Amino acid sequence: MSNHASQQYRMYSPSLDLMMKEVARTLGHIDFEHQVELEKVEKSANAKEIKQYIREKLRVAHFERRQPYVDLLNQLWMQQRGQSFAA
Repeated sequence: MSNHASQQYRMYSPSLDLMMKEVARTLGHIDFEHQVELEKVEKSANAKEIKQYIREKLRVAHFERRQPYVDLLNQLWMQQRGQSFAA
């Protein structure tokens, strides 16, 4: 490994990287649970209009649940970028 590559590797904070991975993992769980709920709606015997209403409610709830994690992940990513440019 070149000296430049080893310096670049050390620029990233291990704790910041771990936090980003945990947030991304949480987002994956939220998205998976959302998909399961959508599949339950599709398999139900409800009328088409009711399914559309339920899908829209699930979409809104999914967005509201995951958006704070997306914002946090973006914030951590920007923080990590700032650390790499400062080094």
